[in-house]
Amino acid sequence: MNDSYIKLFFLTHAAVTLVLVGLIWFVQLVHYPLLSNVGHSEFPAYEQHHRRFIKWLVAPLMLLEGLTAALLILFPPAAASDWQLWIGTGLLLVIWFSTAFVQVPLHNVLSRGFDPAAQMRLVRTNWWRTIAWSLRGGLVLAMLWSALSVDSSMKQRPSSLKIGDHAPDFTATTQDGERVQLSDFVGKQGLVLFFYPKDGTAICTKEVCAFRDSYEKFTDAGVAVIGVSGDSEESHRDFIGQHKLSFPLISDKDGSLRKAFAVPLTMGLIPGRVTYVIDQEGIIRQIFSAQFVSNEHVQRALDAVNNFKKKSD
Repeated sequence: MNDSYIKLFFLTHAAVTLVLVGLIWFVQLVHYPLLSNVGHSEFPAYEQHHRRFIKWLVAPLMLLEGLTAALLILFPPAAASDWQLWIGTGLLLVIWFSTAFVQVPLHNVLSRGFDPAAQMRLVRTNWWRTIAWSLRGGLVLAMLWSALSVDSSMKQRPSSLKIGDHAPDFTATTQDGERVQLSDFVGKQGLVLFFYPKDGTAICTKEVCAFRDSYEKFTDAGVAVIGVSGDSEESHRDFIGQHKLSFPLISDKDGSLRKAFAVPLTMGLIPGRVTYVIDQEGIIRQIFSAQFVSNEHVQRALDAVNNFKKKSD
């Protein structure tokens, strides 16, 4: 199946599960305990209205959660391990079994009139669903984290470029309107070209500041540093001034440079965070992709620079 559809199923499943986690905790801690405060004479009508209205909220979400869970078993996303998907499915079966054979029958009893014992059993047994959905929510968050944070195994490294390839030539514009191209560096010095999602965001700020703090180490090794994002030249100028950056930033508003270097969108939504280290011959010596780390991009780049500098010496 097309990877875009798998990402859609995954994001839909995650969103629905997390909504249901929030809903079940509200029901468990607020709604079910307050049933005892409804007047006994009004309770049957209240219970019938409750069941009529809530089914239109919960039933479609549960069906959508079940459908997307089945699709993810058939077409597992790269971010999810088999054990996460199967444990999540098992928890889903617990939830559905508890709903059909415990909570629904208890609601049937309560619809005939308030029964304190049935209400207490409803509160106690609903902990099964609350815990099961909470565990599913934890699994979903773990899978989302895995999708957004790529470790050193480089599972999301762009497939069209690899270490040892010639870097694609490019022509771009910095924050000051100056033209920069790869051919400016070939035969003269190396280049660290790091792509980041957006000016001013927490991890991006930490990353550019880490490159700033290590800038002299790169220049001493004969390597230039350039950052790339889709922000405007004005945004880049403000970003540079605010953090006193020593290197230029390229405004890749049309995404052409990102496309040339095959920088992926994380989960098809967030611009990827990828660092390329290119030697003075224009050869790619390091590719590091990780969305939720900052300093490691700098350290990986320094390690690669030191390695090819030693070889050239």
